[in-house]
Amino acid sequence: MKHLSLIFMLLLACSETSAQTIKTTFVSGPGRDRGEGPAMVTDGNYDTKWCVDDPRQMPYIIVLDAGEETNIAEYGFVTGDDTSSYPERNPVTWRVLCSNDKQNWVLFDEHKNDRSIGDDNEQEYRFKPTGQKFDGKYRYFRFEFIKMAGGTRIQLSEINLYKTAKTAVKTTFVSGTGRDGKEGPAMATDGLLYTKWCLDESRQMPYTIVLDAGEQLPVSEYGFVTGDDTHTYPDRNPITWRISGSNDKQSWTPLDEQKYNCRMRDENEQEYRFKVPSPAPFRYYRFEFIRMAGGTRLQLSEVKLYK
Repeated sequence: MKHLSLIFMLLLACSETSAQTIKTTFVSGPGRDRGEGPAMVTDGNYDTKWCVDDPRQMPYIIVLDAGEETNIAEYGFVTGDDTSSYPERNPVTWRVLCSNDKQNWVLFDEHKNDRSIGDDNEQEYRFKPTGQKFDGKYRYFRFEFIKMAGGTRIQLSEINLYKTAKTAVKTTFVSGTGRDGKEGPAMATDGLLYTKWCLDESRQMPYTIVLDAGEQLPVSEYGFVTGDDTHTYPDRNPITWRISGSNDKQSWTPLDEQKYNCRMRDENEQEYRFKVPSPAPFRYYRFEFIRMAGGTRLQLSEVKLYK
């Protein structure tokens, strides 16, 4: 019975995942037909990739077919298998357009000099249109890659489309390191990007914050939003931290640990998301910030949880 229950749970998890992910097929794109050609972005294999360096063909344009008219809530780029060695191949300026006839295209999303894609291997970064509600149903999706982090070579393992976006969990502040008022830890859950949690108390390290999800929920991702002046004070981003879950605020189960993760960049009010390797249902989530990019001052606008 235990084995049957486990199989049922795995099938259910797979069906839920497939219901959210849109199966696409490759239509067209620049590069070789085999090896590291553009069709690799739809093969479902993180160990393969699309890689091209031909400035005469820029912007590089990939067209995907969703098979039928559908609406998407967000899309994802998966970095290549050696991005940590070649981070300059990540796109930083791109556009996403939609169509039903491959002739008339509607703008879905646009990013300019967005360096949120980090230098980690085979890591997915998701995006959804900012500042607009997009309800149209389209079959074809065109990605125009205009500028890379450095040079003209682009590299991506996968391009994914999703019917649903990750849902943010409404949390309340329980406890944290720092003063109670302005720039206190409660500012990290107020939903405002122009407020922040900021402190420099080396004697109280590691700095902690505990969030209440309201009920037992498995969290698949969490996010940190940089402060409103991170560009001016970049050394305040965390680079080493732990996240744990609990249902009684006494016994804590480790969920994720990052050591010397320098993915967070010197950008103001920019969110960076991180995956929880093995989500489990907990009501309380504790973050311990152990090391910052430089010094002992920590600054974050928001700390978020996602189902």
